[in-house]
Amino acid sequence: MTRALRFLPLILLSCISAGPSGGGADAGLDGDVARDANPPEAAAPDRPVVDSGCPASMPVTPAMVPATGFLAPLRGRFVRAVDGDTAHFVVPIRGEITVRMLWVNTEESHGAETTPFGVATADWATRAMPAVTEYTLVQQADARNPTQPALDPYDRILALVFADGQLWQRRLVQEGWTAYYTDFGCAPAPLHESLLFAEAEARANRRGIWAPGHPTDYAPVFARWITNRCRPNPFRMQPYCAAP
Repeated sequence: MTRALRFLPLILLSCISAGPSGGGADAGLDGDVARDANPPEAAAPDRPVVDSGCPASMPVTPAMVPATGFLAPLRGRFVRAVDGDTAHFVVPIRGEITVRMLWVNTEESHGAETTPFGVATADWATRAMPAVTEYTLVQQADARNPTQPALDPYDRILALVFADGQLWQRRLVQEGWTAYYTDFGCAPAPLHESLLFAEAEARANRRGIWAPGHPTDYAPVFARWITNRCRPNPFRMQPYCAAP
């Protein structure tokens, strides 16, 4: 998984507490099964969508991002993807920057923790991101200097990425390239609900990291990531949302 990030504190939101259709953790996704996953795009495109029991994940636009804790949106010209959660953009004044996407954490495509799925994710991002017509970046503000962007320990800018007006992180979660990453706290509304319900949909439909046979055991990963109560842990039978 990706290296530790220094996310800045945000207002944490409580998740709704009753279960999706079918209850909590799905059979075969509890970390005990031998796994060999295919990338999400390998799934049949006409496969019916399984109802997660949650509301549909709501699209999020730059105008919906809370003003507190974030800088004003700015246009970015895409340069290249590093992996599923990191990419280079050119922005006004600063020039080329490296962006680490907030609230996602894809498997590694470089270094000692590289996984085949991490490499597949990076390959997909390398193909998919250039197809976007327009990128908008909303940088997280540095708590000590709110006029400047927040950086992680590797001097990457922490930001929300919007592709043709829609939150790219939501797509990553909804298609199963990553879970909704909350090791440093949940996103503020409406980002939180959008990402949480996107994960519920991906899990219900067994996409990507949720597919039977996926080689990475996410049960211990979630035990590390979810260190507060701002979101449920599906591996502990904690349901995603209230019943309709």
